[in-house]
Amino acid sequence: MELDTLEIGKRIKERRKELRLTQLDIKEKTGISSGNMSDIERGNRLPAANTLLQLSEVLQCSIDYLLRGKSSISENPTTSPPTDLSPQEQDMLKLFRNISKDDQEELLMLAKMKYLRMQKAADSHTDAF
Repeated sequence: MELDTLEIGKRIKERRKELRLTQLDIKEKTGISSGNMSDIERGNRLPAANTLLQLSEVLQCSIDYLLRGKSSISENPTTSPPTDLSPQEQDMLKLFRNISKDDQEELLMLAKMKYLRMQKAADSHTDAF
């Protein structure tokens, strides 16, 4: 069976966009250069085995999906949220992983601010006694 590099590139690009990731995000998470990523997405280059492994993890899908489009898109066990989290925490983690780096940083700052505010309120409450 011959692999269709155009279709592989198209699936990779579509999945990256579904997850709202840029080529720069991919580079930061995998080390794959933007030029190499661009060649792959345009179908000019077939990704190497290690590149496919990295892409499947970052894009949260199987290598089989990337190569043949046959299997369903599903989270890899390595990127699934830990099971000791509550359902709400698991949802938050899934959503967090699928937003841009800038939005992740903004959410982290907001969470830290709320946590510090809560700590300050708790400290002032215990100081009153």
